[in-house]
Amino acid sequence: MAYFPNGTSGVCFDSQCAKCRYGDVACPIAWVQNYYNYDACNNTIARSILDSLVKEDGTCTMFQLDPDWFEQRQEQLLLPPAPPR
Repeated sequence: MAYFPNGTSGVCFDSQCAKCRYGDVACPIAWVQNYYNYDACNNTIARSILDSLVKEDGTCTMFQLDPDWFEQRQEQLLLPPAPPR
C-alpha cells in the first residue's frame, strides 16, 4: 500500500490514473486507496489488501498487469467519434 500523507506525495499514483482507461472516474482501486489510505496504516488486514492493489511506489497492480490494454482504451476514448455516413 502506498501511503500518501498529503496531496503531493500521491502524484505518482495520480499520474498513472490519468493514463488509465477509467480517465477522470475513480476506479475501485483508486477509490479504496484514497478512502482507506490513512486508516489502513495500523490495520494489518486492510494494509495487506491495499498492498496487493497498490505498491509502495504508487504503482497500480491492475495497470501493471496489462498497461497496453488500459492505455489503449483511454486513447480510444479520446478520439473524436467517426462522422456519420
